[in-house]
Amino acid sequence: MTGIGDDTAAASGLIEALREHVGLRVVSDLRLDAAAKTILFRRENAGEGEQPEALAIHSEDVLRLAALSGRSDVTTDLRTGPRSTLTVILRGNLGGMHWASAVLLNAPEPRVSHEEMGHEAMAERARMADLGERALTLAHELRQPLFTISMANESLRLMLDRPDTTRSRLQTSASRIAEQVLRAQVIIKRTLGQAADEKIVARHTDVMEAAASAVEFLEALFERAEIAVELEPTGLSACVALGRVELEQVFVNVLRNAADSIQSRRAAGWDGEGRIAIALEGKPGQMRCVVTDNGAGLSADLERLAFEPFFTTKAQDGTGLGLHICRQIMEKAKGGIRLVSNQGVGARVEICLPSASGRPATSDVVAA
Repeated sequence: MTGIGDDTAAASGLIEALREHVGLRVVSDLRLDAAAKTILFRRENAGEGEQPEALAIHSEDVLRLAALSGRSDVTTDLRTGPRSTLTVILRGNLGGMHWASAVLLNAPEPRVSHEEMGHEAMAERARMADLGERALTLAHELRQPLFTISMANESLRLMLDRPDTTRSRLQTSASRIAEQVLRAQVIIKRTLGQAADEKIVARHTDVMEAAASAVEFLEALFERAEIAVELEPTGLSACVALGRVELEQVFVNVLRNAADSIQSRRAAGWDGEGRIAIALEGKPGQMRCVVTDNGAGLSADLERLAFEPFFTTKAQDGTGLGLHICRQIMEKAKGGIRLVSNQGVGARVEICLPSASGRPATSDVVAA
């Protein structure tokens, strides 16, 4: 049986390993000097009167930090050189672009040059940083199937206590759990890189069917948040050469963000009805699916930074990977995704992919 001292020693050892392999540093009094394009901070346990360290960042990352003004517990990436990226976790905002403390990952240490570090040490640091990003991606994506599994499990538990429960209803919940287990397996395989060098396998997936499945997937969230979701019956359907799990994953991330934006607008005092609309637009050879919401909207800076890895405005729950993963999936499938302000009210996400059939087709299916 281990004691508190053993646990403390183990934790200290882990922290030291992180310091060594991914350049972890805990700093205080971090602030942005926008004019000089630098961040200023003091080292951990700095003595009184000790001068702050300065680190130059890319000019676009000045806007990235400025967009986080006034926020606490947020994570973002900053470019500090041609091939150098610094992940920053900002804690305890003191007003504007000033934070009480921060954690820097893969932080450049001025006392150790690349030549002194050696090739093997640099390679190990890169591997550890990549492993950390993969772990965060995995954690982010597994939230979705685990949430559905938990809801289906709770539904099963309640149905077992009811005398009027039918066998078909039990089978429906059990099937939903099995489907999400399969989804989790696909996500784990892709994230851990077992097929990292493979292209997305071309499978013909109906876009609106995938969108409807994503809406059903998040049904409990929308009911709890009192958000109405409409799949607009445009009379079009389109199949794209993308796996169903990947396309549903894109829709789930986009719809979650739309719901979060509506909740943010309500937190600011708005008491209107939350609405999300999904519509399909098509032309020969390409389809475009548009998801609009009447949430808080976004600034020009957020439009530009939203797809960057680890950029998040969600203080506690965000990993900053959802839209970044969406863009990766779209690019591998020779498509694209764009986030823009929706004429001053809410936001608009445009998902574009080549049509598998080469042309949009009429459909007799009306989405519910």
